Amino acid sequence: MQPEFTRPDFMDGTSADDIHRRMMAELPDDIDDMPGGFPYDMTRPTAIEKSELINFHLLRALMIAYPQYAWDEWLDLHGQQVHLTRHEAARATGVVTVTGSAGTELPAGTVFCTTATNDGPSIEFQSDADAAIPEGGSIDINVTAVEAGTTSNVKADTVILLMKPINNITSITNKDGITGGTERETDDDFYDRIAVEYSNSMTYLGNDTDYKRWAKEAGAGDCIVDPAWKGPGTVRLVLVDGNGQPANKELIDAVFNHIVSPADRAARLLPTGCAELTCAAATTVSVNYTCTGLIYDSEHTSIEEITAQFEALVKTKYEEAKANNVLRYNDIRPLLADISGVTDFSEFMMNGSMNNITLANIEYPATGTVKFS
Repeated sequence: MQPEFTRPDFMDGTSADDIHRRMMAELPDDIDDMPGGFPYDMTRPTAIEKSELINFHLLRALMIAYPQYAWDEWLDLHGQQVHLTRHEAARATGVVTVTGSAGTELPAGTVFCTTATNDGPSIEFQSDADAAIPEGGSIDINVTAVEAGTTSNVKADTVILLMKPINNITSITNKDGITGGTERETDDDFYDRIAVEYSNSMTYLGNDTDYKRWAKEAGAGDCIVDPAWKGPGTVRLVLVDGNGQPANKELIDAVFNHIVSPADRAARLLPTGCAELTCAAATTVSVNYTCTGLIYDSEHTSIEEITAQFEALVKTKYEEAKANNVLRYNDIRPLLADISGVTDFSEFMMNGSMNNITLANIEYPATGTVKFS
């Protein structure tokens, strides 16, 4: 996470009033320095411009010079210095099962969708390749969300419609959830990858840190390294996506191809001594959070805003929890108390208790339900 920028001391005393006061003090004694006088009015714009130059333009120039404080396209430039690019929003992928008359054709780009609800519009997915229903009357079709982002992640049995009707189709569904949709990588997350790259001096040793870095370069949200899982020379990477959910096939393949580079051995990152790399989806332990008796400043925040802030904060604790194989109650409870507007609460629980949650070697914590009242 990027640290907060501290203004240098040499910028103290550079407000427009401070600068203009010093300018007036430099006038000869016999020159009128009162507001409304000619010298005062003629020098005031200069003081304003100089103050803006120092406190806005120079300040920003100092910040973008260092990755710790840079943002947006300026942070992207720092990433280029260590051969990293920011992950753009990704589209969810999955499989839709279509049932109908044998021979019915579904060309590439056929759009399937969920139903619109009060919570939002229909979510659309398009088929990846041409398909035709076989004699069995049913076919599985790979689809990709039309729009990128987390909203493209949907639960099982929700993609049930065609955007444009096709004759002889009797049913549509997705037997499993469609996953992998993520938002654009934040400045904080991208900076963390840049900092790791600098701290490792861009050396490639094949230790656990390298495998995690390589997995994140390919789009993984986090990675558990399981060394020698099938004996010497074997490594398994257990992956979650940017939402902390088990990686789907597309992400698993992307990580494997990035590290092993089967098509171009010159681009291979996998150390020569490692004979076999396996990439797999993580097993997640769902953690449900409940809080009762919540007291908060209802004029400036709401339960919904507090819940959203908590969900974002708790995700930052999962990597540490995985490293220690335990999600500690006393690490999570203070997160709620630190949210702006929260005054007090009666009881906070994780999975119905106030106990720590132990994680197995390849298990990763994931947020289940969050119910605050």
